[in-house]
Amino acid sequence: YQPAVCNSNPTPCSDPTDKLFTVHGLWPSKSSGRDPKRCSKTPVQSQTITNLKAQLEVIWPNVLNRANNITFWET
Repeated sequence: YQPAVCNSNPTPCSDPTDKLFTVHGLWPSKSSGRDPKRCSKTPVQSQTITNLKAQLEVIWPNVLNRANNITFWET
């Protein structure tokens, strides 16, 4: 994922040296494959993400530097 994004994007990129398979994004879905309806609009708490920060930096890197990592993972 990262090499493809970094090679095809005009934005300066932080392409990690280790080319690991990483998370691209998370989207809700049900086991039936249908999208859930009436999902909670409650935002993720920053502290929840902070507790996972070290792991997220490895498996879900912010290669396009669009925001700080916490903001990137919250959106």
